[in-house]
Amino acid sequence: MSGALSMLETIPQTLHHAFLAVAADEATAQQLRAAARDRGWPSTAVLRGGPADVESLPLGPGRPALLVLDLDSEEAPVAALSRLAGRVGAGTRILALGTANDVTLYRALIQAGAADYMVKPVTADALRQAFAQGAPTSAAPRHAAPAQGKVCAVVGVRGGVGASTIATNTAWLMAHELNLNTALLDLDLQFGTSALSLDLEPGRGLREALAAPDRLDSLLLASSMVQESERLSVLGAEEPLEENVFFDQQALATLMRELRAQFDCIVVDMPRALVPIHRRLLAGAESVTLVSDLSLAGIRDTVRLSQAVQGAAGTVRVLPVAARVGKERKPQVDRATFERGIQGQLAAIVPEDARHVTAAANQGKSLGSVAKAAPVTAALRGLAERMAGAAQPPKRRSFAAFLASHLPLPGKGRRA
Repeated sequence: MSGALSMLETIPQTLHHAFLAVAADEATAQQLRAAARDRGWPSTAVLRGGPADVESLPLGPGRPALLVLDLDSEEAPVAALSRLAGRVGAGTRILALGTANDVTLYRALIQAGAADYMVKPVTADALRQAFAQGAPTSAAPRHAAPAQGKVCAVVGVRGGVGASTIATNTAWLMAHELNLNTALLDLDLQFGTSALSLDLEPGRGLREALAAPDRLDSLLLASSMVQESERLSVLGAEEPLEENVFFDQQALATLMRELRAQFDCIVVDMPRALVPIHRRLLAGAESVTLVSDLSLAGIRDTVRLSQAVQGAAGTVRVLPVAARVGKERKPQVDRATFERGIQGQLAAIVPEDARHVTAAANQGKSLGSVAKAAPVTAALRGLAERMAGAAQPPKRRSFAAFLASHLPLPGKGRRA
């Protein structure tokens, strides 16, 4: 038996535990121990080693319900997993780990008996989700239809109005306050800020997924996303500026289909330049939030984009939003003029709050965590509820009072 498995001395040397894991490195072992503790499993069931060390253990009276195998030490990982799968039997769910991000390997491991394969480095949050996916539940039907998450697109009708800030923070609020399994998709593959805003390194598979949609599956998607928390995953990129980045409608449709099957809500930060090319995405969305400032150009472009969205699919909920409104930023037109211009009511008014927005940006955190009670967060919270389809968003009179003190009345100027 390998010397790396000295921890085996602390537990009975058989395969009869409910949970058993082997990790090839200490960093992976630590994440496995953290995830195991949350499930009530002993951290001593996480061992250092590889499949060969597990093979040397004698069989106990039962078999582990979950066996986690780190395959990094194996030259022939598929053969090693196949041998162990035959040894423990069909009653054991095997979760494989490894550094190779290879769809062909993934499919071979699944065929050999693995229930899933996760690309390292892994986090405790990701492992907890993987553990829970295999746990039986009496509440779910045995042949439930795939989940169909809601797509909530956010488009800035003018540059610099804060659409990306709104997309990032509403996604965070959906995950952390509405308890929805949420994905944040940033379609600006070269200048996107969603991951940066949350102090995350963007994944490296989004462009690959869009360039080769025929290879897109749950493994490639999972390896491309980064997790901000258990309920919020971010999919973005920082592609080189000297390269021409392009993806077609079919590629994006394939990606959205995969995301809708795995998440309750998908918030899409969509650059306005992509709207003419990717109207199909907007047609399939449940809501499209159009973010503008209170300006004449904002009125014009809100109307144009709203017509484009409704022309693609009349059933989409269009949510016009005025952002960066308040004493710190004097509007060109007042609210009443803007609403007359777009022939509809604003779904939300997001106040200018340079102090809290700057603090959140400097800390790499959301406004919901840095300034939970601030009016700007209250506005975003109400918008997140509308985007996600909450039945009765709560009334917040204090925020209404704030707006009344900051917006000019129709026909009256602001005092100097």
